[in-house]
Amino acid sequence: MNQGICRRTICLFFGLLAVFCTLRAKADATVRVSDGRLSPDPVNIVAGETVFWMDVDGGGYLIYGYSPATWSADSDSNIGVLFTQPGHYPYYDDNPDFGTVIVTANVAPSVTITNPANLAVFTAPASFAFEADASDSDSDGLSDVMFYVGVNLLDDVFSAPFATSVTGLTAGSYTLTAIASDNAGAHATNSITITVQNPAGITLANATIVGGKFQFSVTGLTAGKTNLLQSTANVSSAGSWVSVSTNVAAGASATFTNAIGVGNRFYRLIQLN
Repeated sequence: MNQGICRRTICLFFGLLAVFCTLRAKADATVRVSDGRLSPDPVNIVAGETVFWMDVDGGGYLIYGYSPATWSADSDSNIGVLFTQPGHYPYYDDNPDFGTVIVTANVAPSVTITNPANLAVFTAPASFAFEADASDSDSDGLSDVMFYVGVNLLDDVFSAPFATSVTGLTAGSYTLTAIASDNAGAHATNSITITVQNPAGITLANATIVGGKFQFSVTGLTAGKTNLLQSTANVSSAGSWVSVSTNVAAGASATFTNAIGVGNRFYRLIQLN
């Protein structure tokens, strides 16, 4: 075989083995080549990973695969051999030393969305943590987890904890998707559906006298929001409303009490933030 050609290209294709010109990637294995030694041997990878041979003593070794198809590589280059199918692939260098590449089937990673829960309901504008558990059980390892809201990529996270933030979702139904990828190109997907609703209107009701004071209930509050209670004797005058109290809602409903005054009194509640 012409040595110059072997050093320039190894772009071949066979039914059981694909050999491509490729630069070093995250998913790979490296065999150290020296006079009388290949290390490690055998080299174990998963389908979709690349093997590189690295010269450690200046020998400039050529690598020849011979079963089930022929292929070649060069220990002086940063070009590797991509193995796409499981199997045992024997080879030798021109010393000659013999080695084997053992390729096992790639096990896809797993991913599960842990927050929010499927079918969760939020109030617009919705903001929440978007979190997932992801792992990969074989040697190629987990690469990243991509987070989508609908078809829009929200974030791409490359290490645990796999989490990001969603902010300001308007009312509607949304599909949240997490896609985990391993370093050999296998993927796993988990999707859930959430609903974002417009806030319910604030309602004042159940007016009564308790302990000599006027009392009524309020529903439709938003926990954590500040509310201003106002009253007036004349609803036709916009400037006649007087502040009675300000509070932060602890939940969706609350009870308000006020002293009984002379004549009719009207009440309203304003959510400030």
